[in-house]
Amino acid sequence: MLVCRIITILLSAMVVLPSVTAYASFDDLKLWYRQPAENWIEALAVGNGRLGAMVFGKIANERIQFNEDTVWAGGPYKPVKNSEGPQKLPHIRRLVFEGKYLQAQNMFGPAMKVQEWGYKPYQPVGDLWLSLPGHEKAHNYKRDLNLDTAIASVYYQVGDVKFVREVFSSPIDQAIVVRLTADKQGKISFTAKISGAHKTNATVEDNLLSTYE
Repeated sequence: MLVCRIITILLSAMVVLPSVTAYASFDDLKLWYRQPAENWIEALAVGNGRLGAMVFGKIANERIQFNEDTVWAGGPYKPVKNSEGPQKLPHIRRLVFEGKYLQAQNMFGPAMKVQEWGYKPYQPVGDLWLSLPGHEKAHNYKRDLNLDTAIASVYYQVGDVKFVREVFSSPIDQAIVVRLTADKQGKISFTAKISGAHKTNATVEDNLLSTYE
């Protein structure tokens, strides 16, 4: 049975002063790239242990795939212990004391390990899509993941306006946060939607876009 807690993604748009000092600086604690991710393995990962996201860094149609720790294939299970362990333990100890380590090791594995039913893979909850009309002709593009702050950022220009997009996963607020900024007033306009791998419901209230099952 698939059980999913409520996942909240915070979207905020704001204007910053023209001096965006991080725009052109890359230090040793950043992974940075000159183009958006073309596939999943090239996206930049953020997470807090319960909520995670893969940030593709696309320009006019950003994709942020997110996950939550209760969404995985399968359900709770208890590994079944191997019943031969207690009976074979004395013999394994005797082999060790006799210096027959390889024989002891070969017996220990099958006798002592639990019966594994296979680890189940995590599954994506869905994708957050941000559509920014007019940003198709962007230039001076960069994206990075700051390994110190755990913030994935996208930087580019449209005309003479500089845009910065930041994504991080807050362990305190238990939310994936997306912040869009520009260095000129009235230049941020976008639409947001969620598409899911599973049947999901989405709501928007007080600038919060939430999805749940």
